[in-house]
Amino acid sequence: MYYNTSLNNKFTQLQTFFSGLKLSEIVTQAGSKLTPPIKKKLSPIFVPSSRMAACPNSNHNLGHVQQLQQLLQQQIRLRESIQRIRQVLDVHHIHRVAVQELMDFFKADWVFILGQGPSLSTRGEPSLHPLVMDQSAALKTYLALETAAAAQGQLCPIAVDGQTLQQMPMCQDWLGQYPGSWLLVPISLIPTHQGDGETSWGLVAIGRQDESSRWTLAQQEHVQILVDEIAIALDHSLRQEKLKQDKQELQALALTDSLTGLSNRRQFDHYFAAEWQRLARERQPLTLILCDIDYFKRYNDYYGHPTGDICLAQVSDVLMKCIRRPADLIARYGGEEFAVVLPNTHTEGGHKVARAIKQQLAEAALPHETSHVGTTVTLTMGIATVVPQPQLNLQNLLEAADLALYHAKQQGRDRIYVHAHYCVREDDPTHNKLPKSIQPSLSDS
Repeated sequence: MYYNTSLNNKFTQLQTFFSGLKLSEIVTQAGSKLTPPIKKKLSPIFVPSSRMAACPNSNHNLGHVQQLQQLLQQQIRLRESIQRIRQVLDVHHIHRVAVQELMDFFKADWVFILGQGPSLSTRGEPSLHPLVMDQSAALKTYLALETAAAAQGQLCPIAVDGQTLQQMPMCQDWLGQYPGSWLLVPISLIPTHQGDGETSWGLVAIGRQDESSRWTLAQQEHVQILVDEIAIALDHSLRQEKLKQDKQELQALALTDSLTGLSNRRQFDHYFAAEWQRLARERQPLTLILCDIDYFKRYNDYYGHPTGDICLAQVSDVLMKCIRRPADLIARYGGEEFAVVLPNTHTEGGHKVARAIKQQLAEAALPHETSHVGTTVTLTMGIATVVPQPQLNLQNLLEAADLALYHAKQQGRDRIYVHAHYCVREDDPTHNKLPKSIQPSLSDS
């Protein structure tokens, strides 16, 4: 009786020890070795008393001490697995780490993490064994099995093997599809708001090929602890991804014109300045086209502002069709004014783009009964090109393109005008500006 009492005391001491132990106290950063303070605390627990050593049953008691040592090693491995899972932030990486940890801890042949819910869009991560699990069918079978288990008062996790098949015939539906010995644990995410219940997310299925294998109560407790940690890690990573996505969407909204879907003035300013700096380093030309819808105030007065908004969107579509390079940018510069940024583009290239816009808009034939230059919507465009240099700034190019646009309007609108002094020829190897005496102004009506 003394020895049983003494052994029970040691179990109680060990349980008390683990319940008050922090993760950082039991595992060093290097791996699985116990720290000296932990060894000092555990030594009295594992040292048999003199009376136990003198007992004829000392070998039996020594076996129990070895069981305590095995329990300690299991706890160490469990906490190491928890630590590794907590260190992962990416949702797909969590799947890989969780699968590997569960396979190693339980010496399993298969591990699947199955997710449900369109907003989460996760997929199962199988082991290397040749077993394919259909996510939709597996979740459907599990839900029916969970309902049957709940009716019999059986809580999760659910062990599915030959023994439980006799107690719960519903297990045959699972074993018929996936033979072996399985431990099924649902994953539930943390409620978003206080007072909300847990939202079912998916399933962890741990399987062994040996159908006679049984899952102990300790293993079921351990898997529940690990799955809870996986759920916390998944919830954290999914929230981080959602925050990142929301941030990107807000940034996109902040840089996009809501009416046309083009970049707004803020994005234009940022991008134009960045390209100016880049092309100054590379000594390459930068072309800017400013476009203005002809007599748009008359259009709004005649057709109404809602129709005017539609017209702006249609003109934006025409511009988008003419700009194909990823580095090019189209922005709504003002009310009815648009800007086209063409990096690494000479004046001739910018002129070709402007002519393409003019042709595409003519083919669109958007009606404009109050225009003084025709019966359809037209654009007046000013072009300026420069190789960014230290003695210049981006405001010079903006003013040059705006001046070219002004001259185009003065000449009758519905035309393209190239600034005379901001013109870079493609065949000029030095990209220098042409002498003023031979710098013509290109104007297409």
